[in-house]
Formats: sequence, C-alpha cells, structure tokens
Amino acid sequence: RAPAGLSNAKCNCIIGIATSFREGILSDRLLLGGNEEEENDDDGVKSSPNGDDEVRSRLLGIKGLGPWSVDMFLLFQCHRSDILPVGDLAFRNGTSNLWKVKGRAKGGGFCQKKDEHVIKELHEPFAPYRSISSYYMYKCSGMK
Repeated sequence: RAPAGLSNAKCNCIIGIATSFREGILSDRLLLGGNEEEENDDDGVKSSPNGDDEVRSRLLGIKGLGPWSVDMFLLFQCHRSDILPVGDLAFRNGTSNLWKVKGRAKGGGFCQKKDEHVIKELHEPFAPYRSISSYYMYKCSGMK
C-alpha cells in the first residue's frame, strides 16, 4: 500500500473491483459494451443488453466507487455514447457557460441536485450521444 501511495480506502476499492471480476459481476465484455447475447432492435441496429444503467449499477455496488467515478470511467475509459456527468463541476460550468444559463449554486453556477433537470433538458437534444456534448462542456468550462 505505502510504496504505491494508495490510501486504505483506495486499496479496498481496488480489491473490491478485482473481487467483482473474479466473481463474474464485472467483465471486460460487460464494461466495453459487448455481449454474446447481442440482439437487433426494431430498426436492425445491434444493441447490448448490458446498457449503461446495468454497468453503472454493478460498478456502484463496489464500495469506494461513487457516481462521479463511474461517470468518468464510462465516459473516458469505456467510451460509452450517452453519459451525462451531472456530478462533475467542470461539466456543469461548461453547460452554464455555453448556454448562458444561471443555476442555483453560489455565483450562479449549476447545482448538481437543484439544477439536474435543467442540465438534462439542455443536453436532451443530443441523446443518445450526450457523451459528445459532455466532451464539449469540458472545453467550454474555461469560457467566460
């Protein structure tokens, strides 16, 4: 633990992730969106029964992983297409800056809980590709 510079909580989280893989709760195939049981939906597009909600649920079941960590992992590591990281301050700031909308947080920024419905409404036109709008919000977070 000490040579790696990890706290006990982070070590326990890593052990929890490894245990989830060993027990079959998590797998590379699940995290990356593939599944042997892929099926075609009504318009012939392949869809996986392992949607973002299923993966999110399994990851949140691991002690030490919270909504922000899961969103960042799904967005930047798994490259899921419809992730909206409402819990991320830079994302919220970018959303506020781009659309010139004030929220209910101090200084007029968006509050994660009080303004969640507004944020989701602003990004709804981008569904099911809200990850792309999320990437742009990081670029917009430094705009004034």
